[in-house]
Amino acid sequence: MTGGGDPAHRTDVAQEAPAADLDLAGFPETESRGTTFYRAKRHDRGAWWFASTPADADGVDGGRFDLADPRGTCYWADSVEVAVRERLAHHTLHTNTVFAARAREMVVVSARASRGRRFADVTDPRAVRSGVGAELQTMGDYRVPQAWARAFDAAGFAGVRYSTRFTSDAAPNAWAVFGDAGVPRRPRPERVHRDGVTACREAGIRVLDDGSGAGPERFTLVPPPAP
Repeated sequence: MTGGGDPAHRTDVAQEAPAADLDLAGFPETESRGTTFYRAKRHDRGAWWFASTPADADGVDGGRFDLADPRGTCYWADSVEVAVRERLAHHTLHTNTVFAARAREMVVVSARASRGRRFADVTDPRAVRSGVGAELQTMGDYRVPQAWARAFDAAGFAGVRYSTRFTSDAAPNAWAVFGDAGVPRRPRPERVHRDGVTACREAGIRVLDDGSGAGPERFTLVPPPAP
């Protein structure tokens, strides 16, 4: 049963962007308390990259909680598994496997969160009172969660505490951290926590040997057939 207005189908997406006059002063929040962050990335790139969408873009591209330039968002996880599954995404969800070459392309790094920063907690049961449902964390139309990210940023939140799409855990397990777009002017510390193959196995993902790490000793050389 629905309330007033046009009837809605249960299969319709219900989550909407925040109203222009929405007051977020009382939105549920949580603080970072020196939490350890994890992020899976290419081994030749830095972890602290604040992704953004063009200021005049429609929000179709980019990440779920990306801010519009000149602001940006950097995504971190609570665990190695969440970090790895977010990076590998669709294929690993379907097969729970990854080729060794793909695993070797990445590493999982860790960093310490700043203490006392306020994050909007969209997993809090009270978030629905402000118009935020669980769809915000899973919906494919990123224009809506990006609109919420902009509203949270304008309200002074340091980011969003949420649950990721490519895990089955409903509890909060990730952080979208707000900042200036691009690489921070002041370097932020990070350290390699796991190599990609170890991280995948630790996450329960089967690593398939595709021969990408094999040397000549792994192969038997057979002479070509006589003409």
